[in-house]
Amino acid sequence: MRWRSDVPLSGRTRYRLGGPARLFGVAGSEAELREALGSLGGEPHRLLGWGANLLVADQGVGEAVIVLEGEFDYLRLEADALEAGAAAGLPAFVGEARRAARHGMSFLEAVPGSVGGALRMNAGSAETGIWDRVRWVDAMRPEGETVRLTADDVRPAYRRVDVSTEWVFLGGSFDAPPGDARAIEDEHARRRRSKVETQVYDLPSCGSIWKNPGPSWGSAWELVDRVGMRGATRGGAQITEKHANFIANLGTADAADVLWLMRETRRRVHEEIGIWLEPEIVLWGFDAAALASVGAAA
Repeated sequence: MRWRSDVPLSGRTRYRLGGPARLFGVAGSEAELREALGSLGGEPHRLLGWGANLLVADQGVGEAVIVLEGEFDYLRLEADALEAGAAAGLPAFVGEARRAARHGMSFLEAVPGSVGGALRMNAGSAETGIWDRVRWVDAMRPEGETVRLTADDVRPAYRRVDVSTEWVFLGGSFDAPPGDARAIEDEHARRRRSKVETQVYDLPSCGSIWKNPGPSWGSAWELVDRVGMRGATRGGAQITEKHANFIANLGTADAADVLWLMRETRRRVHEEIGIWLEPEIVLWGFDAAALASVGAAA
């Protein structure tokens, strides 16, 4: 695999903003990925899927960035399971299950991203995450060893798993038993309609910015609304009118605009309601002070 220098990442994220990667490479096979990890000599690296839940700093990313393609992009139906590579898109993954009348994947309807990214973030609905459907997942450690994991190994929680970010998810097998075709089609349609009606798909964004803080506080969007931040703008970024937990790029935003809106929202919610919001999105390339200002881990 050949490393390239100073490759723009904005075109590889749903936000369509952010700076370049210092080193960037595309691995099309396990052999290429193993070679790439070995060439780094233990230096930190990051894995980039579809960039669906990612805000990249305007100055870019100092760590090497790896994208999976080729052999990692596959879907295979088994008797009562669906196997998928990490580079497969969630829309294709969900569509395959729906067309084959396989039960249990409607919670991922209209969720953007790749299977690998979904595994990293335990993507899904408020009630169900993708790890609830995992039979096994293969991952590569930084030294090149491949290991097989189950949900018990990664202890999935809301939008997180207990696995080093330097481990690379390669693909896995997911419970997908046959079901009633009409009922499955109807459930997928219902989920898709609900998402399209309530969320923002016509502007670049990365979905929900904040984690829901828990039943006693209500949804994150309700807190943002209560402190008057719905519709707030900064530069080319806006907290959307349609959904107060989305920040959209109106066309001219930079990452600093999004970060300012996050920081101001978090400050107001704490001052007026007494709770610190935690980000659901992933932030790359920001210094420790910027991360702390929005409640993200360094």
